[in-house]
Amino acid sequence: MKLSVAQFLRIIFLTTVISVAVVDSGITQPIKGSSGGSIDSKDCGFISASPHHTMRLSQRMDYMRLTVRAKGQPTLLVIEPTTGQRFCVLGDQGSGLLPEISGSWEPGKYDVYVGDRTGNRYPFTLSISTNR
Repeated sequence: MKLSVAQFLRIIFLTTVISVAVVDSGITQPIKGSSGGSIDSKDCGFISASPHHTMRLSQRMDYMRLTVRAKGQPTLLVIEPTTGQRFCVLGDQGSGLLPEISGSWEPGKYDVYVGDRTGNRYPFTLSISTNR
């Protein structure tokens, strides 16, 4: 699904709401922060006590990709709070050791954590794209 400029992804960063327009090229502005945290997620490295970002999708996305770029050993944990379904993404050789998840996304709220396997903290960039 190609989105027009008029359509929006609503992204909440902690308590500040940021509306990010999805441009015709299908790429949003990257989101920056600090990876890791003090909580051992048991399966997806160390994360913060609260999500780094919350995505609210008002409609089904036929395709969307989240990619994390960070030093260290970054992880990406996406939780659908209503059902509790968890998606843990560790970097692999195919992605250059950068966590990436893509596919179709149903409407709803998703909590996004950028973790680190070793518990260290590094600056990260989270990119969201609707381009295949």
